[in-house]
Amino acid sequence: MKKRIFVLLVMVLVCSMLFANGEKEEGSKVYELKLGHCGAPTHHYQTILTEFVEDVKEKTNGGLIISVFPSDQLGNQMESTQGVMIGTQDMVLNSDMVLSNWIPEFGILNLPYLFKDNAHMREVLDGPIGDEFSALVVPQGAINLAFFDNGFRDITNSKKPINTPEDLEGMKIRVPEGSIYLQTFKALGALPTVISFGELYSALQLKTVDGQENPPAHVITQKFYEVQKYIAKTNHIHSCSPLLINKKKFDALPEEYQQILVSSAKEYAVKHTALIEDLEAEQWKEIEANGMEITSPDPAPFAAKMTEVYAKAKEQFGAKLIDEILATK
Repeated sequence: MKKRIFVLLVMVLVCSMLFANGEKEEGSKVYELKLGHCGAPTHHYQTILTEFVEDVKEKTNGGLIISVFPSDQLGNQMESTQGVMIGTQDMVLNSDMVLSNWIPEFGILNLPYLFKDNAHMREVLDGPIGDEFSALVVPQGAINLAFFDNGFRDITNSKKPINTPEDLEGMKIRVPEGSIYLQTFKALGALPTVISFGELYSALQLKTVDGQENPPAHVITQKFYEVQKYIAKTNHIHSCSPLLINKKKFDALPEEYQQILVSSAKEYAVKHTALIEDLEAEQWKEIEANGMEITSPDPAPFAAKMTEVYAKAKEQFGAKLIDEILATK
């Protein structure tokens, strides 16, 4: 009898220790995923993703743990995108431009002056049109959880202030690898040059190119102000950031976790846009404090140069989605 009591006491003690140490009940499983992105540890990508994964961890009671890796630690965007699609990588915060290499229709989202402002962008991407784009990802072996943000892009250079499209004539501007970007800057009279993001600072420093275009967050976190004198608030292209997860790994999660992952991603995608708006107010002050000369060109003459870019896009992708986006209030 004493032996039985002793064994029971030991079992109770062991169970108490397990629960005290935060172990989950017997038979439950902790799912762990890795999420990569290209931003620096100080970039808003890292800020919002850290909040997102903490929210998922809390709502799943520690059952789904996502580790975030900045600065292309898991591979550059092209490598990571392919990895997520084939299953060698779990998750990546991507870009619409990178996705267009697999799904050409994502190039539509790079069209210059497509979105009027952030409210217009969120209305489009969080609604049925966004769902249409997300559906295109599934046959590639991945799921787009939500459209996170990277803000509107502006132009920096080391030669002169930009106030009109004519100021870009003959200027070498680095662009990412995407046909819409190339067409846009050709239409503006510039000489677009494709250079990887990781090599961009050196290219600007060595004057391989005269300038580049990116949201202000990258100007700060990559310290482009050290090698660029001028920045123009052109807001010429918006960059959205689809959050991808490998489809098989998503399907392997309990249904409850899937729902939490999707709902939390959508919630934090909206918060991401609000965060960027707040940050940019301070970033422009920091850019000026670091010695850059800021101009705010009238967008109308720039947009007027884009007729041929839109004509080619409608020929390639069809007019339906483009016209639907432009018509969205």
